[in-house]
Amino acid sequence: MTLTQLLSKEKWEQFEKELFDRFHINCTVYDISGKGITGTPRWCNRLCPEIKANKDSLAAICASGNQYFMAQTKKTGKAVIDECDAGLTKIAVPIFVDGEFLGTAGGCGLLPAGGEVQTFLLEKTMGLSEIDILGLCEGLGTMTQENAEKMAVYIEKRIAQFVDDYLKMVSGDRETVKP
Repeated sequence: MTLTQLLSKEKWEQFEKELFDRFHINCTVYDISGKGITGTPRWCNRLCPEIKANKDSLAAICASGNQYFMAQTKKTGKAVIDECDAGLTKIAVPIFVDGEFLGTAGGCGLLPAGGEVQTFLLEKTMGLSEIDILGLCEGLGTMTQENAEKMAVYIEKRIAQFVDDYLKMVSGDRETVKP
């Protein structure tokens, strides 16, 4: 089973927008290969699009972080809240249907309360100066641990609703499926 069998690409895109509007953080749904399924980023800062636009920083920070978070959510079956290697908050919630792991939903890109961006790693992988990195960080928002946990719980509830609606639909119980 795939994520687009659970919900259409358009519905996942609506969900990502819903999360972005609610939590003001970069939100993506990833399939089991670690690929975002909608291809529609909404950025909460100026730093993340620059990281993702550079193949070295993308590989060193985003791709490796996503692999780690994906593995942890699959292994534990629970949301993972931590920092990426750039020092930004990352939240990943697993998506399972009937015990089958389909991917994750979550967000990243805000600085943890009291945290700091790892400029040295960014300088090395992006080839930019510390001044340039700090310029990209201007206006970088923060997220408390409490708000990260609230976001994870919200995503868990929405995913559970999506899965429940899907299972009702495939079992033929169409009258109980919410529009």
